[in-house]
Amino acid sequence: MHMLPILTGVVVIIPTLFMGSLIMESFFGIPGLGSYTIDAIRSQDFGVVKAMVFLGSFMYIVGLILTDISIEYLTQG
Repeated sequence: MHMLPILTGVVVIIPTLFMGSLIMESFFGIPGLGSYTIDAIRSQDFGVVKAMVFLGSFMYIVGLILTDISIEYLTQG
């Protein structure tokens, strides 16, 4: 029962970590999805931008579903 606020808080933080990694990769020049996304935004490659937005939103929705399943599992007992 005491895990519920922690579990809910972690799900809220995950998209922030994802966006932070995008900014950090761009800032430090580390090759990865972040620098690829920033380069796509600069060159107006909207297909890549759409794909990255879809990927981020998909990860967020999957995280919410897993949180709901975990909360149901923890509150049954």
